[in-house]
Amino acid sequence: MSDTFSVQTADVPRAGIKKTSPQGALISKNVRIHDRRTSIRLEPEMWDALKEISAIEGCSIHDLCGAVHDLKDPGASFTAALRVFLMEYYRTVAKTNQQVGRVQRHLRTGMPASVADSVTDALHKITA
Repeated sequence: MSDTFSVQTADVPRAGIKKTSPQGALISKNVRIHDRRTSIRLEPEMWDALKEISAIEGCSIHDLCGAVHDLKDPGASFTAALRVFLMEYYRTVAKTNQQVGRVQRHLRTGMPASVADSVTDALHKITA
């Protein structure tokens, strides 16, 4: 999954946060959850993330929203559940992405990534 993620997000800016509207502005859009149409309000960045994740997963935004809706706690707000899903999706990718892992090892050890990888490989062989 990490290679697919890197390829499909290559056009995402790496430095700074893209500002597409005034701070705090929410955008309302209609989504279809199963056979029911509903309106949700999200920040532009959340809409971008929703579109990106649906492309990565090979489904429509409507399918993704339906799955989040079906799996949320009964008393939870749908938009809150959707925001949490988007954050958790990217957190999971960050934990499993090799590039992110290399940066994390470098930050922890202060060693160049290649040295940190060699040390990790050696320790893994010892404990295996």
